[in-house]
Amino acid sequence: MAAPLLAGASLALLGVVIVEGEQHFRWPEVTLLIVVAASIALIASIQIGANARKYLYNRETIDAWYGDLAKRSRAWSEHSEHFGKWKTHIRRAVIAFNAGTTLLILAVSTALLPRDNDAIVRWISVGLAVAGAIVESWWIFHLSRETFEAPVEKPKSLDGGTH
Repeated sequence: MAAPLLAGASLALLGVVIVEGEQHFRWPEVTLLIVVAASIALIASIQIGANARKYLYNRETIDAWYGDLAKRSRAWSEHSEHFGKWKTHIRRAVIAFNAGTTLLILAVSTALLPRDNDAIVRWISVGLAVAGAIVESWWIFHLSRETFEAPVEKPKSLDGGTH
């Protein structure tokens, strides 16, 4: 996942804005606020995704955990519920990631704002960045409205369905 890299980029931008501040940025305080929010969202996506991992496992994992058939069959019956929890957590991680990228794009657009209004190329760059943020916002809305139906049959194992 690219979240750690983008969180690092957010923190690097944070450092640049703090050091350069009023000299080079039109709205340094707004940029700082958005960069901090982007960093938090990207780090949250990493943590939510890591937490979700405990709900994703296959039959071999259950065999390694329990060994005997009675416990294994009970654990396998819980698998469907856990897989649903994993899907819910992963969707939250993806939404947090996309929120972080949207905020990072907005932070970059505020950092690009020219101090004088004669810099046409920078205004075009700001427009492109804002357009990217709008597309990401639409995608977040789309993801938040997506629903999952419970599987009718037990899901295939992660090894390609051989068990």
